[in-house]
Amino acid sequence: MRILVFVFLFFSSLFAREITDMAGRKVVVPEKITKVFGSAPPSTYAVYAIDPSLLVGLNFSPIKGHNEASGLLDKRFTALPVVGGLQGGVQGINRESLLAVRPEIVLAWKNDASAKLAEEALGQSKIPTVYLDLERIENIPTSLAFLGELLDKKDRANKLVEYSKNAIAKTKDALAKIPQNKRPVVYYAEGVDGLATECEDSSHYETIKFAGGINPHKCRSKNGMGLEKVSMEQVMSYNPDIIIIQEKIFFDTVKSDVKWKNIKAVKNGEVYLVPKAPFNWVDRPPSFMRLLGVQWVQKAIFKNKSDAEFKKTAKEFYKLFLNVELGDAQISSIIGIK
Repeated sequence: MRILVFVFLFFSSLFAREITDMAGRKVVVPEKITKVFGSAPPSTYAVYAIDPSLLVGLNFSPIKGHNEASGLLDKRFTALPVVGGLQGGVQGINRESLLAVRPEIVLAWKNDASAKLAEEALGQSKIPTVYLDLERIENIPTSLAFLGELLDKKDRANKLVEYSKNAIAKTKDALAKIPQNKRPVVYYAEGVDGLATECEDSSHYETIKFAGGINPHKCRSKNGMGLEKVSMEQVMSYNPDIIIIQEKIFFDTVKSDVKWKNIKAVKNGEVYLVPKAPFNWVDRPPSFMRLLGVQWVQKAIFKNKSDAEFKKTAKEFYKLFLNVELGDAQISSIIGIK
């Protein structure tokens, strides 16, 4: 198997080009790229938005534990073998499985932790590794444009870039009209008990912050994983205006939990469950879905769109980025509004 892979790579190098990736590295890649493996979910999902047929392997099963994603994803994508990944809860890449799917490039996520893991895991594979900068929401348009050039999918990428730029600009414009003292305190409740959250500088809070939420948990992240443990007493002292909830098990119980009943957000019914179909709208993993996520958060905290207007926004997003036509019942189920 390894001999066949090295022979394949040798002949591929005869039709190669040099590119500069988003980490500023010079990388030799095939002239025409038809097989891509994303080393982490953010890069895998970015390729999916451009062209899911280019992917040769998955980081984890995309619908395991997420039945709401069924029917929203390309069947070619869900049928791909699970190779592993290098980010979050993904438990490393199986090198033999990676070689077996014969990617022409590995698309890695450009952040310090992921880059180091990629170098260690892929250093012996001889497969070109290209870094993509997906760390921040404002990097999404540039990343999609880069992929369009790299994968020779410029027409498709340009449509996504145009939407991305407009969504970011509209979110910023809407926020600019809200005085600082009118912006709500938004507690990001993670974990099954809601007692994990993110520091002020965490990339996991970025979608909420970008939309205009104020993080009450003032600290510096110890690492990129987040999920900082807090006490009920801390949450009571924060007394947030809004709670954005990651886990459904907590969302389903928070309103009836006596420990939470006197929190302002709970008393006022300002608790919202993060949509996750087919990919998380806020983070874990961060992806292009954050473009819709910031609009969803902004609607939740500023009430700047009606339910009908937002459902129309979401339908348009799914059609463009995921090539899925959603009916009213489907989009209502995903968002959690009637």
